[in-house]
Amino acid sequence: IEVGIFLLRALADARAPLALTALAAAVDMAPGKVHKYLTSFLRCGLVVQSQASGRYELGPFALDLGLAAMRRVDIMMLAQPILAALRDAIGATASMAVWANRGPTIVRIADTPDVMSATIRIGTVMPLLTSSFGRCFATFLPSQVTQALLEAEITEADRLVTRCGLDNRAQVDATLGEFRARGLAVAQDLIDPGRAAICAPVFDLNERMVAAIALIGGMGRLDVDFEGKPARELKAATRNLSRRLGASNAR
Repeated sequence: IEVGIFLLRALADARAPLALTALAAAVDMAPGKVHKYLTSFLRCGLVVQSQASGRYELGPFALDLGLAAMRRVDIMMLAQPILAALRDAIGATASMAVWANRGPTIVRIADTPDVMSATIRIGTVMPLLTSSFGRCFATFLPSQVTQALLEAEITEADRLVTRCGLDNRAQVDATLGEFRARGLAVAQDLIDPGRAAICAPVFDLNERMVAAIALIGGMGRLDVDFEGKPARELKAATRNLSRRLGASNAR
């Protein structure tokens, strides 16, 4: 089984069905040995072979296994140890939010004794323009999902929105465009004075954004540079969670 899994992994990673020789080369195994495994996989439906080309690809039972695994995925359960590992690696509060009917809503927290953690509560709904969570969702969700809330915040711009220059659509689009290019969103000294946060999206098997994870700490203590260690650790964590949710092209 452990040897055969390498063949299934190679088929899963391939962009198209593979010939026997190509599959053997991909796993560094003799074609005759590969053929024996494929014969068994064909019998049980893990692999199918095209009659026209002779090439192999994953079969219906492989799809059944994948769908069964996806039905059992619980993002809340998967996220908590990832948040705890992020907190321990960076020394900052890690939190996850999902999109709800009123906007980005915090659903999981791995906190620190830092005073900046005191205002982070499960159930808190975050604004789009002045929080890292909101900016992340505004960047990576389809615009039709966020449009109404975004326009409302621009139209009814408060002091914070005006201070960070996001009270007009052109500046909002430019800012979100930079975040999209970076794969991250940041916010500093906005909702809570002296607080900094950096946030990254989580995707599912349909490449849809389903959550966001943020690192939150004090300005000057949490590095929110797009190339800094917190950014790298955060992107690695969200890629890991996205892959476990079935995303194949996680940012």
